[in-house]
Amino acid sequence: MNKFFIVLAAAGFMTACNNPQATETAATQEVAQDSTGANYVVDATSSILNWEATKKVGAHNGTVNVNSGNFNIKDGNIVSGGFSIDMMTIKNSDITDAEMNGKLVGHLKSPDFFNVEGFPTGKFEITSSEVLSNDPAGFTHKISGNLTIKDSSHNVSFPVKVAINGDNLDATGEVVINRLQWGIVYNSVSVSPADLLKKLGDNAINDEVKINVTLKAKKG
Repeated sequence: MNKFFIVLAAAGFMTACNNPQATETAATQEVAQDSTGANYVVDATSSILNWEATKKVGAHNGTVNVNSGNFNIKDGNIVSGGFSIDMMTIKNSDITDAEMNGKLVGHLKSPDFFNVEGFPTGKFEITSSEVLSNDPAGFTHKISGNLTIKDSSHNVSFPVKVAINGDNLDATGEVVINRLQWGIVYNSVSVSPADLLKKLGDNAINDEVKINVTLKAKKG
């Protein structure tokens, strides 16, 4: 089953803090509590997390549903909020064979990876936000927040594009996380014993996973 893998969920490569487009990782921080702005409620039916994970040769991708969430907007900035993640909804998108797809998803839900029966919900809680000006990639904000997967939480920072049109808010961003920080070490290319790595060969799983966040919310 070593070719079946994923890691989710919303922070990985250690990069220079002066690069607003970099994903950064730190210890958890105090969650922002400002609720004086306008409240936007996340539409779970049109919000989604798309994941992409790789091994030495090959890759898999899929989705995880967003449960709920909200954001407070004040003076054009996101001042607080977050969203919850339904870990029970992990899906694979690239395997067309139904049996193989089911085996992959079942393995991802097992204790080898996310143990979704024990930890059915993940979450991202904003700790800070800053407005970006004239960003070359078009990002409008840099968001920091505590990402919780299973029983571990780490603060992640990444750039997002936020568009507010009347009562509607759209936010998109990309995070690269390192699964080892959340205790997911199965068949890791970097921490597995040498004899296991030799056996795995090109099926050893890389530690970094890309997550594209798409959130839609409505003022309410």
